[in-house]
Amino acid sequence: MQVFNLRKDTRLPGLWATLLIFLLAAAFGCQAQEPPLSPAAAAFKKEIKDCIARLSQPLGEPLVQGNLAAIQDILKKNEPDAVKLCRMCPFRIGVLDVQGDTLTVYPFKKDAMGSFSHYNVVMQALKTQKVTQDRMFLQDGSKLYIVCTPIKHQDQVVGVLAVGLSSEEAEKRWGITEKEFLALDFNR
Repeated sequence: MQVFNLRKDTRLPGLWATLLIFLLAAAFGCQAQEPPLSPAAAAFKKEIKDCIARLSQPLGEPLVQGNLAAIQDILKKNEPDAVKLCRMCPFRIGVLDVQGDTLTVYPFKKDAMGSFSHYNVVMQALKTQKVTQDRMFLQDGSKLYIVCTPIKHQDQVVGVLAVGLSSEEAEKRWGITEKEFLALDFNR
């Protein structure tokens, strides 16, 4: 006659159930998810993503060729849509090379030119090959919201498209707060 250790046998199904619950929680509960967006944040995100989609792909080849005139032409041809993007708020669209140096900005502003190689938002876009965003502080204390997108040509990152706008105008026009802006995921 076989004798079972009842105490030992009842622990085994409980152990399996615990392990299963842990695996399910790890698989589904640990995914990074964007918080639910307010209508203002959703509208802002859509307009920025539309701008990125219109500009990033056509810029690849002229960027590889070093054709600054063609880059500026692409930005200028998208002017009506770009102005619509921000409903006339002060914004800039910049094109940077893979070293983080500004090739051009639109609308042009001399003091927007320079090297941004020490800015994390730019370097992360280049390194991760994903859209990144951050806020920057100007010398007068005002804030800018910056969205950086890697520009690719034949699956190689060849530069960065940077869209920048005043945080004050973003709040006035869309009602988007800094917290909402920083929580947005432009990669989804």
